[in-house]
Amino acid sequence: MKIETRQQLLAVLSNNETGLTTAEVAQQIDLSRSATSLYLNELLQEGTVKQTGTKPVYWLPASAASETTDDVFKAFIGSQGSAREAIKKCIAAVMYPPLGLPLLIHGPSGVGKSFLAKLIYDYLKQNNAKGAEKFFVFNCADYANNPELLSSILFGHTKGAFTGAEGERKGLLAQADQGVLFLDEVHRLSKENQEKLFQFMDSGNFRPIGEDEKLQHSQVRLLFATTETPEEVLLPTFYRRISVIIDLPSFHERPIYERFELIKYLFLQEAKRIKRDLAISQELLDYLSERAYPGNVGSLANEIRMYCAGALQKNPTAETIELILGNERPSLELHFDQINEAFAPDDLQTQQVQLQQLLASDQTLLQIQEELASLHHHLRHEAGSVCTTALGERVTASIQEQNRRVLGDLPLTEEATATVSCFLDFTKNQLPMTLWENLQYRLLKEQPRTYHLAQLLTKELPLELIPAAKCLLAILLIGSVNEEIRYHALLVAHGERTASSIQGVANKMCGEYLFDAINMPLTSSVHDIVAQVKNWLSERETGDGVIMLVDMGSLTQLYKSLKPQILGELLVINNLTTSFALEIGQQLLNGSRFHTIAKAAEENFVTNVQYFEGFSVEKNIIISSISGRDVSKKLRGICQQYVKPDIKLIILNYNELSAAIDRAADETEYLKETSLILTTSYLDTDVAVPTLNLLDVLDDNAEQQLEQSFHHLIHPNNVKPMLNEFIHFFSKEGLSEKLEFLNPDVIIRQVEDTTDKCERRFGLQLNAKMKFNLTMHLALMVERTILGGADYPLPEELSSLKLNDKPFEANIKTILYNLEQFYRITISDWELYVLYEILGG
Repeated sequence: MKIETRQQLLAVLSNNETGLTTAEVAQQIDLSRSATSLYLNELLQEGTVKQTGTKPVYWLPASAASETTDDVFKAFIGSQGSAREAIKKCIAAVMYPPLGLPLLIHGPSGVGKSFLAKLIYDYLKQNNAKGAEKFFVFNCADYANNPELLSSILFGHTKGAFTGAEGERKGLLAQADQGVLFLDEVHRLSKENQEKLFQFMDSGNFRPIGEDEKLQHSQVRLLFATTETPEEVLLPTFYRRISVIIDLPSFHERPIYERFELIKYLFLQEAKRIKRDLAISQELLDYLSERAYPGNVGSLANEIRMYCAGALQKNPTAETIELILGNERPSLELHFDQINEAFAPDDLQTQQVQLQQLLASDQTLLQIQEELASLHHHLRHEAGSVCTTALGERVTASIQEQNRRVLGDLPLTEEATATVSCFLDFTKNQLPMTLWENLQYRLLKEQPRTYHLAQLLTKELPLELIPAAKCLLAILLIGSVNEEIRYHALLVAHGERTASSIQGVANKMCGEYLFDAINMPLTSSVHDIVAQVKNWLSERETGDGVIMLVDMGSLTQLYKSLKPQILGELLVINNLTTSFALEIGQQLLNGSRFHTIAKAAEENFVTNVQYFEGFSVEKNIIISSISGRDVSKKLRGICQQYVKPDIKLIILNYNELSAAIDRAADETEYLKETSLILTTSYLDTDVAVPTLNLLDVLDDNAEQQLEQSFHHLIHPNNVKPMLNEFIHFFSKEGLSEKLEFLNPDVIIRQVEDTTDKCERRFGLQLNAKMKFNLTMHLALMVERTILGGADYPLPEELSSLKLNDKPFEANIKTILYNLEQFYRITISDWELYVLYEILGG
């Protein structure tokens, strides 16, 4: 589904409170009813929309079903983030009939327990809930050393109940009748008082001190708070009666977005207090956000107040007070009369949903890149404050500093970094981790060099930001990084910055991201170097080859330790200098072959080089497609599932394959370890290596051809599954160009299953080309039907048709039932007759 269609659907549904039928939605967005139904069901599976009713079905946005928080809770920083689930639990607890459930808020001192309790009361008032007429707060620690007095305060006493009780006194339970009582530090209650309190929780009845006969009744909503582990400090009988426990994290455990928001809010409170504008440096904001405070937000507030007091003392007449650490200029300005943006009614939920749907869509990465730029433009110009926060400044500064160190091309990432910062700010890290994991997998397959550069540029960011930042940055940099560079190049040196310094110079001088770097401590051994390099290799596709420049170490040991982990060739140069790196970099830019680079290194560098002469030392299959490396990589992925693990699968560009064949004609041993050459076109060669054009998998004898070509390379039982994978692959490639809106990956799997059912149900044995043709026909038939394809008169009744002596109509309708249900379609009799002709032929 296109992102524009998704936006149209959500916009139409959000403007109608009672819901719309499929036909009404289709009319408003000017699409067929079938296509609209397909798209709505896709959104239903995602959880973006919901259904009500049966005949007809009405569609509503899922957000209309339930709001996660109400307006009052927006004052609690993190209500849409780390505290979202906690607040949902609070709402569920306090709204439970008739007077809510007892609720305990647990967390260290200063995390906002009392503030949350007051918000819960405000929420009850806002919703006109029963039992919210008044709000009482009592800290049990105030009288913890005098249990009798504390009991009197809670339960009240009669006249003469104890010495000094000169009159009757109503306790908090009586005073809070039809209201809310919040007991802070509840663990400081004595065991006796806990017992009396849980008896009240059971029945609503209690006795004031000194009252032996008459019970009093009160209807009170109870909220508790404690800094201690509840099950360790409360009586088991009391603890069991508390239905809901809410855990609040300490300041340093909160997401970085919320830490910055809290800091900004506290600075703004001080600005209002002293009636001065504040200008705060990024360094100070980072310092405050990264510390752990024993009193959490309370201690942070005191520290911020002291910073403001000190700065005000130095400049008592200044209109703007500067708060700076080091020599940095201020990056955040706060005006004492401004509204705190954290609490402003600026709802960006629609844009968050839009971003998530875009990143999860099946659009190409370039299309996603364009949509991201468009969304960023909207946010910057229509919600500009979102893109100019302190956290955004930190992200921008960090990425650009990394760029300066490893690439030296700040304009390359300037706009992309601003976009990343903006998206990180307004999403508040709330998009699911699976989204970033899926994007990472896709980027590594389609844009690996771009992804690795983004990974390098974002590695100094806070850990929680890195998954989103590197994926967003990688998408935005597509087209700016040369993906045609074949080989990975790594610089390894001892010293704190030796390798990375040479990396920065070489990448800058070459004008391209070519080199990665590993800095090793001076005490590192060869074993340590191998361990670090293996970690680096594990994140990269090494089928083409790896070039390493190292400053010291046993060349043979390095080579032998690393070569087994590398699918392609390995060149290790035991001398790392800027001039050597520049020479290698230039050859990488020129597209020189690995053999050429290795020969030049041996001839031109006065150093030691470890490189195995020959095409490959291991038994291998060469895969080369005239359609490009992307097709070759996909074919290799299929082969990897079935080929024996000791067979290396090597990808060559088509011109490289031609060069290798020409060289093998002169050097008979050059391809001696190559068992098979797989292509997607015919080769004219005299080389004694078997070749197979994979397009022949559509021939009648395809299975026999595969079995002959892959003899001793795969298990005989794997021939047919691999053949089906190749048919599936070529079907998908062709269908991608023919289908207007169906997802080829989904529909092909579905119609392949349908083809199998046809074979089994009618006792057919379809050859490869027949399966391919039927797969294409079924997929296009489904799309035709969704779009309202034409119907024609039948030359004979379906009910009279038989296939292999089996009634055709009843059986084919059973086979197609799942497809019809999934796409909400009814396949016409004419389409069924055409299928009969295909299968019968």
